[in-house]
Amino acid sequence: MPESLFVVGGEVRPPYFVGRKNEIEKLKMDLRTLAQNNVIIGPRRIGKTSLLRNLKTSVEGEVIFVTINCREMTVLSDFFRIVTRALLVAYEEKHHVKGLVQKYSQVFRGKITAAYRSLSEIGGSIEHIGNIYLQFREKDINEQELVAETFDFIRRFSGEKKEPIILAFDEFQELRRFNGYIFNTLKSQMDSQPSVRYIFSGSSVSLLHEVFLKPDSPLYLMAARIQLEPIEEEYVTKYIRDRLLTQNIKITDRALKRIYVCIGGFPFYFQKIGFTLYQNSILKNKNIIDEEDVESAFNSMLNEFDSEFEARYEWKFSDQQKTILKFLSREKYRRLHEISSDMQTPASSLTTSMKDLYNTMTVEKPEDGMYGILDNVFRIWIKRSILKTCSE
Repeated sequence: MPESLFVVGGEVRPPYFVGRKNEIEKLKMDLRTLAQNNVIIGPRRIGKTSLLRNLKTSVEGEVIFVTINCREMTVLSDFFRIVTRALLVAYEEKHHVKGLVQKYSQVFRGKITAAYRSLSEIGGSIEHIGNIYLQFREKDINEQELVAETFDFIRRFSGEKKEPIILAFDEFQELRRFNGYIFNTLKSQMDSQPSVRYIFSGSSVSLLHEVFLKPDSPLYLMAARIQLEPIEEEYVTKYIRDRLLTQNIKITDRALKRIYVCIGGFPFYFQKIGFTLYQNSILKNKNIIDEEDVESAFNSMLNEFDSEFEARYEWKFSDQQKTILKFLSREKYRRLHEISSDMQTPASSLTTSMKDLYNTMTVEKPEDGMYGILDNVFRIWIKRSILKTCSE
C-alpha cells in the first residue's frame, strides 16, 4: 500500500507529527527522571492525543507508559476496569508477552469460579486486584473502595515488576463527572508513589485551575503545566511543501501563506487541507498549487464542517456567547470594549460569558488585552455563515 501524503484525524506519528520537539523533550526529561507530574492543556484539534502517542514511542523500553481515554468512563467502576486493563496491555506491549490481559479479563465476565481460577494462575498483585473486583461483583465492597484499590494496584505492580509507570489520562476533564472523588483520592496516592507519575491532558482551563492551581484544590501545584499552542508557521509550511514534493507537486509561497492565514497551526486542519490540495491536484492533473487552489480547498473544508460547526454554535453556547462570538469573528483579535460597543451593552455585562468562553478554550486572551477565537477555521465559518461576510 502506498504511503499517505497526509493523515487526517486520529493519532499522528512521524513523518506526519511535526512542530512539537520542545514539548516532547521536556516531557521526556520529566519521565526519565520521574521528576514531576504534568498537565497538558489545549483546545480540540490541537494535537494532544498525538503528542501522548509520540511521547509514549519516545520512551518505549524505559517505562510502562499507560494511555487512558477518560471519555470511555461513564460510572466510577469504569475507572478501575479501564485503568487496570490499560496497565496490563501496556505491560504486554513493552515486554512482548501475551495472555496476561486475556486471563485477567475473566474478572469482568463469566463465572466467578472461572475468574478465581484464571487469577490464581497469574498470582502476585494481579491476582490480588482481580480478587478485589470479584468482591465488588459480589457487592462486598463499593465503587469508592474500588478506586482506592486501583491506585494501590498501580503502586504494587510497579514495585513488583521494578519498573516505573507513567499514566496518561487523556480528556481528563471527563473525570469531573465523579464529583472530584478521583482527584481527591489521587492526592494521597501521588505522595506515596515515587515510581509512578501522571500526565493529565485536556481542554478545560477551569478544571485545570479547580484541580491543580487553586490553593485549596486537591492537587494544588502537584503537576507542571504545558499549554499546547498552535504550531508555528514555519513548521506548517515546510511540512506541507515537503509532503507535496514527494509526489512532485509544488506549491507557491503565497499559497502556503494563505493556508496559514486560513487555518492557523492546528494539526488536524493543516493535515486536512494538505490532503484536499493533493487530491484536487491529482484530479485536475496539476503539479503547481496556487492561492486560488488553496481558497477552493478551504471552501470545501468549510462546507464539510458546516453541520458540525452549526451544531456547535447553536447548542454549545448561550445566546449572549453566540452574539459575542459573532462580533468577535469580524477580526482575528478584538478588544472587549469593541465587542461591547458592537453589541451596545456594557463590557461588565459580558464578564461571565467571556470567562466561560475562555475556560472552554473557545476564546483566548493574549497579554495585550485582545481577545480572539482560538479555532480560526471556526471563526471564519462564523464570519461567513453567520455574519454573511466573505472577505478575510
